[in-house]
Amino acid sequence: MKAKDFRDKNLVFVDVETTGLSPDIHEIIEVAAIVADGRTFSEVKSYSCKIKPEHIERAEKEALKINGYSPEEWREAIPAKEAFNKVANISPNGVIAGWNVAFDWEFLEHAFTREGIIHKFDYHKIDVPSITYAQLFKMGRFASLSLRSVAPLFGIKLPSIHSAMEDVRATYEIFKKVLEADPRQESLGV
Repeated sequence: MKAKDFRDKNLVFVDVETTGLSPDIHEIIEVAAIVADGRTFSEVKSYSCKIKPEHIERAEKEALKINGYSPEEWREAIPAKEAFNKVANISPNGVIAGWNVAFDWEFLEHAFTREGIIHKFDYHKIDVPSITYAQLFKMGRFASLSLRSVAPLFGIKLPSIHSAMEDVRATYEIFKKVLEADPRQESLGV
């Protein structure tokens, strides 16, 4: 039996905005995902939404300031279960990728569990700053591995307010720039 090629799995770039740093206490109030073909890295589809907070009283003021939360801005936000059902089914067997993907994934896992949702993502994760580090090292000095510090080095401008879609789009674009090698390459010749 011929082994399947891992590149046949879509990449699912994700970003979340939260009401704080602890997934046990805080919640996701915005989520975005970009699905990319695992061979060509071309965008297949995307999704983003604001989520109605259920426990805004637990929110950290600094977190709300960072992501620009206000009742007016979240007036058309959708229920958590609806949002997380959409994310969980956006690309079955896809590989989750992100900027500090452990943070986003921990919050998503907690949300799936709270909502009784079973996802079908691959268990592997791709952390884009880890891939980017070698490129940054070759470029010379860099202040930090935060998305807001790295994005300008790749010609990407981000607003001061965090937005899940803008952040996930920047992550996806940086990923593609770092992996500029021809994705059709079948072997390193080793």
